[in-house]
Amino acid sequence: MRVGRFSLARLRDEEQGAVLAMVAISLIVLLGMAVLTFDLGRGVFLKRNMVNAADAGALAAARECGLAHGEASAKTAAGQLVGENNDSAAVTGFEINPDPAVCSGAGNPNPDGKNTVTVTVNVPQEYFFAQIFGFDGGTVAATATAEWTGGVANPVPLKLNAADVQDCTSGGECYFEFAKDKTGSQRGWLDFPQGWPTDNNDPRRCTSQAGGSNELGDYIEQMGLEGQIALQAILRDPAPTYVCAAGGVPDRLVEDIVDWLNATADLTPTPIIDFPVVACDGGAAPCYPWFTGGGERGAYPVIDFAGLNVVQAWSGKAAQDNPNCEFERDSSDVFCIQLKVADPGAPRLHNAVVVRLVD
Repeated sequence: MRVGRFSLARLRDEEQGAVLAMVAISLIVLLGMAVLTFDLGRGVFLKRNMVNAADAGALAAARECGLAHGEASAKTAAGQLVGENNDSAAVTGFEINPDPAVCSGAGNPNPDGKNTVTVTVNVPQEYFFAQIFGFDGGTVAATATAEWTGGVANPVPLKLNAADVQDCTSGGECYFEFAKDKTGSQRGWLDFPQGWPTDNNDPRRCTSQAGGSNELGDYIEQMGLEGQIALQAILRDPAPTYVCAAGGVPDRLVEDIVDWLNATADLTPTPIIDFPVVACDGGAAPCYPWFTGGGERGAYPVIDFAGLNVVQAWSGKAAQDNPNCEFERDSSDVFCIQLKVADPGAPRLHNAVVVRLVD
């Protein structure tokens, strides 16, 4: 028997087994693509899900802290929102700055009034195709930081002069009188909501009578005693914000506001009520620094809010007969409010919390 000689040319042209090698290589490539499209794609989806969960958890926790519900309540709120986004996710990191005590309304808050809570969440990811390459699973994590600031909701549409408020807070109790001035306008009323401050507010817009007493009456009706909020306003900085003074306020609104104030005084515990505080920069009574006459209304420079307890309010003859209430002129539409420094720990009737993501 004759055996042919080994030929390099024949070996070069041999095709047996080539298809198998190509299939094997193709399978490896396909598996790699499956890993990329399925496992890694699912990882990207989970990452987005965790980002949303962290954002929601941080915002929920910040709101609880803004309402002074405490660190435990904030953690619970964060965990609940994270779970609603993904029931397999968990909160693995929780930090309140500058101090956990500020979450309960105590502690030393940041001087700019902005406090933050940082929430870290993660969720396990089980790999499927990647197990072929020795990877069983991993963890997808995300972190979010939310800020909360306190604000004022539904303030009383009456102004208190800064100097008088200072005397009140130093003495513990005081009386504020409201009556028409010689022009016939109701002294001390703010035109809510039409005259509420907006960005770049121009006091000259107070020449408009838009809204009038009907809008102001609606505002008083919507102030509520159970947390109903019709309007929110945030003053973070001490810079003046101009608010239009209301004119031509009818007697019925005097009765409405007096009834509302006495209703708050009857609540147990007596809540903190927010009053706008205005600065008088030398303007004549009733402190309209931008009052120019000619039928135009003035604008009050609101620089702060005072949180006080209402003791009692009187109107008409009852106010005039009160020896602690002093009026320059007698009138049926006068009213007087007795206020005092808020009791420690008293709840705020309308507490507005502003939260936003900062990281």
